[in-house]
Amino acid sequence: MQNAKLFRYLTAAAFTMLCLPAVAQPTLVGWVEPITLGSEGMPLSAKLDTGADTSSLHARDITWISKPDGDWVAFDIVGENDRTVRLERKVQRIAHVKKAAGGVQSRPTVLLGVCLGGVYRMTEVNLTDRTGFKLPVLLGRSFLGGDFAVDSSRTRTIEPKCRTTTASAAGS
Repeated sequence: MQNAKLFRYLTAAAFTMLCLPAVAQPTLVGWVEPITLGSEGMPLSAKLDTGADTSSLHARDITWISKPDGDWVAFDIVGENDRTVRLERKVQRIAHVKKAAGGVQSRPTVLLGVCLGGVYRMTEVNLTDRTGFKLPVLLGRSFLGGDFAVDSSRTRTIEPKCRTTTASAAGS
């Protein structure tokens, strides 16, 4: 009797495991990884920070533009190859970020396309002066969640290999 119950239990457990859809495991990446930004494919190095919710980008010469559909910003980013690109994006919101030295900083937040490994996704990025930081980009949980697990003992484990077209990257 006991063996019959055990057999039914094991059979049900095996059947359940076979019928459940496979759950994709997140890609293991290091705390510093190369990325490409936007449809322009600007190569940059990024710090992957699971302690930050949103992402931040070092931007220079931020200029506010008023358009019929709302506020926009134009800004410069400099890639690792010292190529400067001027981008223009619609402001999604103003982020209020607590500074380590105290106080709060208001930053324009825009949508940008980011490629890490084989994942290209539009994500909110706040624009700020990151001159005092070693890396121009910080990628937070809103980008990393679900697809990536960060190993703080590793760096540069994956190359960006996204294929974007003007249509799929529109507005990035």
